[in-house]
Amino acid sequence: MRFIIRADKAMVVAFEPTAAEFSLEPGKKIIVEWLGGGEDGMVSLEAGTFVVAAPTGGHTRAWDADGVEIYVGPDSGPEAR
Repeated sequence: MRFIIRADKAMVVAFEPTAAEFSLEPGKKIIVEWLGGGEDGMVSLEAGTFVVAAPTGGHTRAWDADGVEIYVGPDSGPEAR
């Protein structure tokens, strides 16, 4: 599954279960993809932090608006920053 998170205000996007964080500025977006695992991935907004939890048995990858991969854990690509 692939989806876009677009910010209308400054927020932090936290990726679980790795606890990696990415600051997202207003008007910017990131692309998130869930790979493998079940159908139970979850997103929520908690006190200004947008939480993305990978599906059980799966993992998450993410890219900024320029197509540069964001490091969200050990399953990120080798060029993730």
